[in-house]
Amino acid sequence: MNEFENRMNALRRQFRAERISIQKDANRTIGHLNTAIGKVNSPEAREALRAEKARVYEATRQSMKYNRLCYRQQLDAIEDQYFRHRKQNPSKKQIRRMVIAVCADAEARGEKSVSIAFADNRHATISFD
Repeated sequence: MNEFENRMNALRRQFRAERISIQKDANRTIGHLNTAIGKVNSPEAREALRAEKARVYEATRQSMKYNRLCYRQQLDAIEDQYFRHRKQNPSKKQIRRMVIAVCADAEARGEKSVSIAFADNRHATISFD
């Protein structure tokens, strides 16, 4: 795996751990609230605890939504870096295919060699028979 795939996998593991942590904390808090609701006799206190329980549910949903949004943004940033890297650093297979296509085009025109100019005053000549 290359460095970008490693970073994506690490991000996925981190996202999963954060999601599990958020859910565990919410479940623990809701469990305590359910226990308190069962033990309280006052209807006003029960309604207040139920309102707190609803608030915890909503906060959990918002936290999960925000966490997922951050994960997607970070993943998209890594993918953009990867695509920029691939564009600036073509693979050996891509270079071979490009050279084969250039040579085939030159052979079709009846030429015996091809001169290629790269950036920074670098030149290459490909001769073929």
